[in-house]
Amino acid sequence: MVSALLAVGAWLACLLSMLVMGLASVQLAGAVLVGFAAVFTYKMERTSGLSRVFFMQVALAFSICGKGMLIFGLMELWPSTPFQRCLLMWGATALSYPVFTQKLDRTIMAFGSVLMAFLVVFEYLPALVPYMEPAAILLFVLAYVLFFVPNENIRPIAWGMLLACTVPFALLLLGEVKTFLPQNALALGVCLVGVYAWRAREKFHIGVAALILVLSYLTNNGTMMGAALLALAYSQNRLSLKIVGTAVFGLSLVWLYYHMQTTLLVKSFYLWASGLALLALYVGLKRRNYAR
Repeated sequence: MVSALLAVGAWLACLLSMLVMGLASVQLAGAVLVGFAAVFTYKMERTSGLSRVFFMQVALAFSICGKGMLIFGLMELWPSTPFQRCLLMWGATALSYPVFTQKLDRTIMAFGSVLMAFLVVFEYLPALVPYMEPAAILLFVLAYVLFFVPNENIRPIAWGMLLACTVPFALLLLGEVKTFLPQNALALGVCLVGVYAWRAREKFHIGVAALILVLSYLTNNGTMMGAALLALAYSQNRLSLKIVGTAVFGLSLVWLYYHMQTTLLVKSFYLWASGLALLALYVGLKRRNYAR
């Protein structure tokens, strides 16, 4: 509770600082906030206990708000094209990445960089906009591979890419993107089989690879992504990936079940058969010492 109160107090301190500086001096305020964030980051690495929690949250709040205000101010001062804004975002991410060491800060900056790249596509390559779902799948696979890299400094970039994967699917829900779910999900399955073969090597099992391809064609992109994240989470014992993977997998199953063009009785049969198949798979994997 004390840590939570310190975090809230740190963010309120940042917001009050922004109000004192005034919206008219947004460019100067952003630069000052970024400077404060650098100072607090330096201070955070040399403290411990509750002081570390406070300085960590202050650095995060000042960094995110300051860099956002600074980038927005530069865009307002010098009218630029989406490509120039993308370069500005990438430059800010590259310059701030070694200084601001918090994972959430780095993740947000990485997400913003990928998001600006999507805006460039919207502006200069409008013919590709209706078919961005394969690009999102490729982005997911790239992020998935980055999670296997042992360097922890790479991890925020992978998280930023995972967040950016949601952009094309959000456009899909808004009716802006055409989609071909079976083909795209099957392509995702092929990519995941490649990653599985690369990681498993001599332990590669052709039955597991075939099951991945069959499930990818019968389900949708979200369930495949959730299953992949869960497999990665349990193999590396990462709680954050377990939470995200469970949420993605569960919500995608609900979405798939709700949009099935059939009766409620048939949907119930599919759920029953899927449960039996998964239980049988669990028993088989446990006998082969693949499951706990």
